[in-house]
Amino acid sequence: MSRSARRNLTVGVLTLMTLAPVAILAQSASAAPKGDPTFKFSYKVVATTFIKKANETITPPPGTFKGSIDLNTGKLTGNISIPPSTFTQSEAGIGLLTTTAATVPTKPVTGHVDLKTFKISSTSVFNIWLKSMYVPLPKLPVPVPIPPVNLVGNSCTTVAPIAITMKGVAHLSGPSTFSSTFTIPDFQNCQAMTTVLNQEIPGPGNTFTATVTPT
Repeated sequence: MSRSARRNLTVGVLTLMTLAPVAILAQSASAAPKGDPTFKFSYKVVATTFIKKANETITPPPGTFKGSIDLNTGKLTGNISIPPSTFTQSEAGIGLLTTTAATVPTKPVTGHVDLKTFKISSTSVFNIWLKSMYVPLPKLPVPVPIPPVNLVGNSCTTVAPIAITMKGVAHLSGPSTFSSTFTIPDFQNCQAMTTVLNQEIPGPGNTFTATVTPT
């Protein structure tokens, strides 16, 4: 695969990586104890990730984040709606690869809000799963039933979970920004694409920023 093709593949995969930390931020945490007062919220999420190894900054479409804060303990819980991402990268205007990817939590997220300062710290742990990767078939005058081939198979994931601790100050009536640095591990079980993915993506020094705004 050419350097230009590998670069386009990288940008597509990293689009999902940008979403991953936000998508995991508030999943799987238990609800507030019965009787505790809570503050409920609904936010639009806009995320940006800089991937150091690829020297790429990626900003995906916004998502939604809904949840609550236990006003006795400061515990934050909630859910975010960001489905698996499917994207096609092109080289010289020609479709190259269509990929579908998702995040897979490996343990519940823990989060806390300092109710005096509204500082937030929340740690998420997840794997990236590349569900499929296809070469778009050329358009022919007569349709030919050629089944597409999934280049990464059914088990293409990071070799170890990614841990991200997000920190920032929450503003209940306006935008709030959270940020973190993180390391991306290698990928495994991606068939012929394993080497290409591991040349272009894994490594330390990546940064993540998410801005959430009340809806």
